Amino acid sequence: MANIYRKRIFLCSAALSVLTAANPVGAQTTATSSASHVDSGDAEIIITAQKREERLVDVPISLTALTSDQLAAAGVTQFHDLSQVAPGFTSEQYGDARAGRIMLRGVTSQQDNPGKQSSVGVFLDGVFLARYGAATGELADIERVEILRGPQGTLFGANTAAGLVNIVTRRPSLSGVEGFVEGVAAEHDAFELRGSVTGPLVEDQLGISVSAYHVRRGGLTHNATTGRSVDNLRRSGGRAKLYYRGEGFDVLLSGDYLRERSECCSAIPVAWTPTANVFGVPIVSLIPAGSPYSRQTIQNSRNLNPNSGGGVSAEINVDVGDHVLTSVTAWRRWDVTPISDIDSLPLRLLDDFYIDQRHDQFSQELRIASPSGQRVTYVAGLYYFARRSDDLEILQPRADAAAVILPGQRGDTTIASRLNDKSYAAFAHVDFNLTDRLTLSAGGRYTREDQDVDFTQTSGNVAYASLGNRQQSRRESQFTWVANARYSLQRDLNLYASVARGFKPGGFDLTRLPNFNNFEFDAEKNTNYEIGLKGNILDRKLRFSAALFWTDYQNFQAQAFDGLNLVTRNAELFRIKGGELEVTALPTEGLTLQFQTSYTHARYVDFTDGSCVPGIAPPCDLSGKRLPNAPEWTLGGSAEYRAPLTGSLTGYGRIDGSHKSSVFYQQNLDPYAFQGPRTIINARLGIETASGLTLEAFARNLFNDKYVNFVYPSPLSTGLYVGYVGDPRQFGVRARYSF
Repeated sequence: MANIYRKRIFLCSAALSVLTAANPVGAQTTATSSASHVDSGDAEIIITAQKREERLVDVPISLTALTSDQLAAAGVTQFHDLSQVAPGFTSEQYGDARAGRIMLRGVTSQQDNPGKQSSVGVFLDGVFLARYGAATGELADIERVEILRGPQGTLFGANTAAGLVNIVTRRPSLSGVEGFVEGVAAEHDAFELRGSVTGPLVEDQLGISVSAYHVRRGGLTHNATTGRSVDNLRRSGGRAKLYYRGEGFDVLLSGDYLRERSECCSAIPVAWTPTANVFGVPIVSLIPAGSPYSRQTIQNSRNLNPNSGGGVSAEINVDVGDHVLTSVTAWRRWDVTPISDIDSLPLRLLDDFYIDQRHDQFSQELRIASPSGQRVTYVAGLYYFARRSDDLEILQPRADAAAVILPGQRGDTTIASRLNDKSYAAFAHVDFNLTDRLTLSAGGRYTREDQDVDFTQTSGNVAYASLGNRQQSRRESQFTWVANARYSLQRDLNLYASVARGFKPGGFDLTRLPNFNNFEFDAEKNTNYEIGLKGNILDRKLRFSAALFWTDYQNFQAQAFDGLNLVTRNAELFRIKGGELEVTALPTEGLTLQFQTSYTHARYVDFTDGSCVPGIAPPCDLSGKRLPNAPEWTLGGSAEYRAPLTGSLTGYGRIDGSHKSSVFYQQNLDPYAFQGPRTIINARLGIETASGLTLEAFARNLFNDKYVNFVYPSPLSTGLYVGYVGDPRQFGVRARYSF
């Protein structure tokens, strides 16, 4: 009954958002607004999704743009929180910092394998972040976040076949000192401290900004074997920026750093068959009562998740006549050294899986942009990217794993690999403003990818072979393109249609291998067809964006868990089709309503080399089957009301909801690796003073909805499935002072 009641509240709120949108009083927010309101009347949202400043309503792309004020109002402080506020977008972590996924329109990449590249790119101030774990931490000192759907390879490169997330941080102020300090205290021994300050060193010429954060949380899981509380969080970081504006040029220097020392994440028994066993010994009696939602793991060893990283960048803009020449140079590094108990059992089997990954990257982009407002405008440039990934993995079977250890050996499996990846590209994008209403656009990008890998695997157990050394290279070139048309029905109402080709390079399965038969996988290509309508209409009283899409993938890089590893196979043809809708409205003074939804129909059209359910020998033909990890429906909405309490005091209340339909977590659609529909409700109640002080009480996951983020078969056991449970309900308070 509680679950039904919770869903009724959410669906009624969503319906109210849509109905009232027919006669609202809403509008847009500027990207640099410092006000605390979610929407600010007649201001525009200005974005850089096409490498130049444009109004959100004019960009012929399905995208979500969220300002810092909108993020703060929704309680979005971490990258994963974006799943609550953007249709068709999911970001979830399971396991250590390498493991997790970012999904757009049903397509995702799990990047614990350093030899596989992303489908959804993440960019920080114009710099591509190559590894998942380096991209999904705190959203600190943010100006806005742009989430672009569909292939974006023409302007952003090969790692954006499904879309991208563009994170833009605040530039230092040149005219006045401003900043904030914020503290959060909440259940589960949670404490968060954030702060930022910016101001001029030389008025109107040289500015500096410094921001920092520290986040901690106690353990969310009880270890029934050791009696300890596990799955805590310890994360700190900061950013410093220096901005110089000269005569006809400007320079922006930036540096950031992240350090995390968490004990995370423990796999929990989620499902099991009546005959579940390990080496013939029944294990059902070992599973705690109430699993998985009693949040008890039975692992007998710890899961440690230390990682750190950061980078520096320099952006230089120079006026060349009426054009602007831009250079973006960046270097970044991310190190992760987790230790995991991967058997997920209270037995001494695979207790200490040690990993040491180090990722270094360098990028250089040089581009020129024509002046805006002309009949023909364009952006063109050159791009270079280099990455080196070193990976050492040691799997150490313990005393109870004698059955898998080869006679006379310790049983360790050791993998050492080095991947050198270089990318070269040239690109151009041109807009032809044929009339005041009609704009035709076209763009293209030529990319060359060079990859060289040195891989060695030795093993002393029967699960893996001693394969020795393998050195291999890949060379591939691709041309990606986009063409679209935009017709302005009126100034703030635009209809568009587009077709775009995307590309993701092939790669290598740099994981524990039984042999070299599937060591390499091919590049994938996709073609996206899309139509959309965007508006800010009724005297700027209603903002909306709607899109329909159809995307075909050739040689789609499908991932599956084979019982011991996450492996990649190319699906011959994969198709997704669906749509998105976003609506924002203010039906009365002080009331803001938002609603978003997406529908995604994702199916393998032709996939003959798929994985199989336990008991059936691979390969299996998965043609016609749905894609794992991809909910068909996502819905979200919010209602916020603000009202003056006194001349200097404003009160507000807000409720947010997000809903995802059911998903299978394994490629073979194993019914034991399944999550039904889930609905998360968050709520906030607070006051603001004219002097800049905000006091707030909040609840995350108000109705304590229970769900799992990922489920997979436990290695070395038969019939046991383990996974990672979503965060429980949390009550807390927040205080913020802005100046």
